[in-house]
Amino acid sequence: MSSSSTPPSSLRSQSLLGSLHEGGTEFPNNCTNIENAERKHEMQAYVMTLDGIDQGEDDQDVLFMQLSVDTVYASYAAAQNRVRQYTQLLTLLKREENLWAERVEKAKYVLPEYKSRW
Repeated sequence: MSSSSTPPSSLRSQSLLGSLHEGGTEFPNNCTNIENAERKHEMQAYVMTLDGIDQGEDDQDVLFMQLSVDTVYASYAAAQNRVRQYTQLLTLLKREENLWAERVEKAKYVLPEYKSRW
């Protein structure tokens, strides 16, 4: 491999580094971690090349990535649905609490001398 050409994995890691590094002060320690991970990935790729392991992506890799992304989206949608359901439940419970508070206020007028134990 010539020094002027960059392997696709290096381009991917550089674009990842660039996109996370643009934040500047938001992720000061993450830049070092990303650079370390990039070095580790390059070392693993080099060792795999020495061992004669093919790094090319095949149809199964692409399918795996697509299914992984689909799984993440499905998990996100399920989490959104749960949040919506819990919000609705909280609204119902708050409404119930308000109804009981009104009943307690009305009961105070029926038995004004009654003292609650709570």
